[in-house]
Amino acid sequence: MIGGIFSIMSMNIVDTFYVGQLGTEPLAAMSFTMPVIAILLSIAFGIGIGTSSVIARAIGAQEHKLVQSYCSQGLIIALVTAMIFAFCGYKWMDLIFSLLGAPKNLFPLIHDFMDIWFMASFVVVIPMVGNSAIRAAGNTKLPSLVMFSVAVVNMVLDPLLIFGLLGFPKLGLAGAAISTVCSYSIALVIGLYLLIFKFQLLSLNSCLYRIKESWKAILRIAIPAVSTNLIAPISIAITTWFVAAYNPESVAGFGVASRIESIFLVCIMGLSSIMGPFVGQNWGAKKYDRVHEALSISFRFVTLWGLSSTLALWILAAPLAGLFSDDPAVISSATHYLRIVPISYLFLGIIMLCSSTANGIGLPTPSLVMSFLRLIVFYIPLAIILETIFNLSGIYLATTLANLFVGIGAFHWYKHLKKTRSLSY
Repeated sequence: MIGGIFSIMSMNIVDTFYVGQLGTEPLAAMSFTMPVIAILLSIAFGIGIGTSSVIARAIGAQEHKLVQSYCSQGLIIALVTAMIFAFCGYKWMDLIFSLLGAPKNLFPLIHDFMDIWFMASFVVVIPMVGNSAIRAAGNTKLPSLVMFSVAVVNMVLDPLLIFGLLGFPKLGLAGAAISTVCSYSIALVIGLYLLIFKFQLLSLNSCLYRIKESWKAILRIAIPAVSTNLIAPISIAITTWFVAAYNPESVAGFGVASRIESIFLVCIMGLSSIMGPFVGQNWGAKKYDRVHEALSISFRFVTLWGLSSTLALWILAAPLAGLFSDDPAVISSATHYLRIVPISYLFLGIIMLCSSTANGIGLPTPSLVMSFLRLIVFYIPLAIILETIFNLSGIYLATTLANLFVGIGAFHWYKHLKKTRSLSY
């Protein structure tokens, strides 16, 4: 799972690296697109959580026909959602990026990138949900190999299409978007093949079996999960809006820092992603002690990883930011972020583990509450207050404190779970 997520993250890193060679304005334009793309990915991830949860529990209960129905309807939900997202995004694109604080001179660059992204969003969403179904069946290696292949293709196509090498047209930001879409198309084809022929999780007959019940079961988990996952991109969007009040260099620096951060969080993300199907299968098989043992081990790991990442980024923040831009203002903005927010990584890891656990057994409310508290109750008020005192650093400090407070609350929820063996709390 770590390998698969790292492959996805590497695509973002590669895109940012090459676009950074085009200049600060293209890098800033790509940074403004991050919240919107993150919203699409969060929706896909939420649908994947809902699909994975019901599939894992059905596998634990040995109901194969129901597993096929859940997989088929999960992919149909993903397709419908992607089409709605593409239509709304394309129609109101200028309004969306105006609200994010993007200056008018960046709109042509944003259009170069997002016109392609919106129209091909289904190519990204369907493989993500399909991979979740495969992982729910207990196989994490094949989805990771598929995404590794996608990352390699993207790495090869990016310089060819962005800079026009080896006879390819020089497309700039549009080249980065086309490269991503072409890469994900491979994942779409391979994923459908695996679901139909290798794992037999997908068939035409299953598309017509218990449609209403399957949609209800998936959406019962997916809607709160999507709401939960949307908190992160909404936080990014709000942070982008705050940072945009300074200058494009600050936005570009925030974008660079977010890409670097994703690499340091990949192990925590991999662990929390697999916790959902692990908990779902064991809960369906009534092996509750294994759930508690897994969480105990995982908490110890995220604590060690979070502290190690914090130390590493304190030392390496400026050199890493310098790999993506030679603009001192961009490097300064990225360095400010990477020396403040990583302090809270261990608490963010606890939040992610607890959220995945709750989703895995079909109770998404605790996860939604954690995300709501993190954004609405803590982050936004703290960002408004601290930004007036510490400027840009205050915005990043608000993120750290929000992770800290909610992480402590999430751990309290886990202690109650361990004591009572009930997830109703």
